[in-house]
Amino acid sequence: RDVCSSSRRRRWLAGSLLAVLLLAGPVAAEDPRPIAFDVTVVHVSSGEGGVQPSARARRVDRIIGPQIKYDSLRVLDFKRRKVPMNQIGTVKLPNQKRFRFRPMDLSDEGVLVAVDVERSAQGDFRIPRRKPFVFGGQRYQDGQLVILLEPDF
Repeated sequence: RDVCSSSRRRRWLAGSLLAVLLLAGPVAAEDPRPIAFDVTVVHVSSGEGGVQPSARARRVDRIIGPQIKYDSLRVLDFKRRKVPMNQIGTVKLPNQKRFRFRPMDLSDEGVLVAVDVERSAQGDFRIPRRKPFVFGGQRYQDGQLVILLEPDF
């Protein structure tokens, strides 16, 4: 009698588990492909020097020139980071702080990214593909640091 009752209990549990799995529907799998981000760190100031003579510096100047007032622009660092969804990408800044970013959602409108400069500003922003997000204001030397975060997915 115990064998029969134990067998029925196992079948009932197995049937119940199957029903729960079927009712729950498919589980949305997180996209395993990492998202590529270009991170450009520049120094702008009111000092002399103009725009650094490089293609990257000229491109940054075209992007941030209408938004930020400066007389001098130098590219200090460029990194390409491939970051999986809900993982953190990090770039160490020249002022010893860390710029961190975490892609959270990918849609046709762009990638939702949490950004954070250590002990400073933070926020969540949806960034369209190949459209740089400009994050500035960190004091550095005689001017400020400006960070461009550009997703490529």
